[in-house]
Amino acid sequence: MAAGAIVAVLVGGAPPGTAATQPPPPPSPTAPCDALSPIAIPCTLLGKTADAVAAECRRAGVPDERCTVPLAHKVTQAARDAYLKSWVHQAAEFQYALGGSLPLRDAQWIGTHNSFNSPSDSLTLSHEDSNQQLTLTQQLDIDVRALELDLHWIPRLERLGQRAVTVCHGESPSEADLGCTNEPLFSTVLPKIADWLDGHSDQVILLYLEDQMQKPAAYASTIATLDTVLRRPDGSSMIYRPDPSKRAANGCTPLPLGVSRDQVRASGAQVILVGSCAPGWSADVFDWNADHVESGSTSAYQPYPACDATYDASVYATKLVRYFEDSTLVANLLDPTRPPADPNALTPAKVQSMTDCGVNLFGFDQLLPEDGRIQATVWSWAPDEPRVDGGGCTLQRADGRWVAAPCADRHPAACRSGSTWTVTAPVPYAAAAAACASSGSTFALPRSGDQNAALQAVAGTSGGASPGAGGAWLRYRITS
Repeated sequence: MAAGAIVAVLVGGAPPGTAATQPPPPPSPTAPCDALSPIAIPCTLLGKTADAVAAECRRAGVPDERCTVPLAHKVTQAARDAYLKSWVHQAAEFQYALGGSLPLRDAQWIGTHNSFNSPSDSLTLSHEDSNQQLTLTQQLDIDVRALELDLHWIPRLERLGQRAVTVCHGESPSEADLGCTNEPLFSTVLPKIADWLDGHSDQVILLYLEDQMQKPAAYASTIATLDTVLRRPDGSSMIYRPDPSKRAANGCTPLPLGVSRDQVRASGAQVILVGSCAPGWSADVFDWNADHVESGSTSAYQPYPACDATYDASVYATKLVRYFEDSTLVANLLDPTRPPADPNALTPAKVQSMTDCGVNLFGFDQLLPEDGRIQATVWSWAPDEPRVDGGGCTLQRADGRWVAAPCADRHPAACRSGSTWTVTAPVPYAAAAAACASSGSTFALPRSGDQNAALQAVAGTSGGASPGAGGAWLRYRITS
């Protein structure tokens, strides 16, 4: 969806001036077990077994509605189809387009952790201890735009012991790639992503390749697969390649955080590849080690503006900030006293706080379209907005969410100068630009969750159409 227009709207939802409340997330599938166990391990083990049984049921061709197993996640194509008709999907598309002009350091990505590790893909040892339930294609369908693939260089039975690049959730080469068995080859996984991109030519994804290879032959094979598979039928490459002139002393090119998704798309590319520095693949893969952080405290995360004391404002302003979770049995075994309710889980409430604070990249586990976490990344439109009968102009309510409003109404205008937001006295929408200009600033539109939260902090307590109403006009006209 283009950022300049809303082309599909739903009716209903919360009226302007009320808080945009989120429905509670569905209960954990292992909730009946969790109520009986003081630690997570037993219920996680039962849940993984149930997920594997349900996945095999679906793989056998049984209708997915009939593959509901107690303690297993409920995975249905109907949920995916319903999501594609929802206001959450429309808002996620809108926000993705709205952030297209932002530098990568400021743009938000909905992502998954160990995206490949799903029993829905194939029956393997590591997939049974899954991080995901959906396939890669299904994840992309529900607005995931950042994927993670772990690459190993292991002997393959079908190749008579010859090594090949394999996508696997296992240990490092120093630990003999423990856990990797019959997982799929990189050359069979990557086409699933390429096929989806070929049908969605306006989309750009961030693809994190976790390096567990460390052999020159492995990098050469990886590059050959990337260059062959991430190519369109007309022969053009989908890869946004590093500029050799920007290569650092370590032989790799740092991720250019000042580039935007729009610029990537304008170059003809759709895939930004990131990983650790390895000169063997540096022709395709950006080194992001110095450009991102991912060791913050999820359990201690607080609502805006407190956020996470691990990182100060300068980190958010200069790096990609990533938070991920790990729902595997292995992770629980490493923390055997962990309670069933994981304090490091990315719950909808945590996700909303992180979105307001400017977290760029989420690594969700077990993401399903109806579990509330994608909805928690929505910081712009209120549920089922903009209404067809609401008006042609956009108003940020006092709670920070956006609604359609009659342009003749009088509200403060949202003004921006540098990174500072201010608001004017109430004016009709037509006078908003002039009102901001009179104070030396520009009538503006938030393009990220943290920008929206910063404006709300200023406008939410200002005088609006009625005393104490708060809110502000945003520089966005609604078209149908």
